Amino acid sequence: MNAPKSSLTLPKPPVGLSFELSDLIIVLGWSEFHDLRMVVELDHCSDGEEYEEVLAFYPPHSQFRRWSMWRTDEDIVVQPTVGRTRHFTSVAGSLEALIPAADQAAGLTNAA
Repeated sequence: MNAPKSSLTLPKPPVGLSFELSDLIIVLGWSEFHDLRMVVELDHCSDGEEYEEVLAFYPPHSQFRRWSMWRTDEDIVVQPTVGRTRHFTSVAGSLEALIPAADQAAGLTNAA
């Protein structure tokens, strides 16, 4: 007799992966320096996609996040509350790109 084929399906791997501990320490220091509250959301699901870890950044005394950040196999993804999602090759690069946006919103940029 032939055994029936199993209809097992492999679980879909998460879109977002967890960050390295060293990257989390860098991001925490950056968020504290810029007076942002960083929240680590574990096993986050959004729009049918699963993320092992998403970092959410909130301005002081606000419940509305300013950015979300996650890691994929290939890059670091930053999604602002308003605007387009951006992809970076490193956590440091993503934070460097966010600094002008934070300073501009606070009115701290200098016109040359």
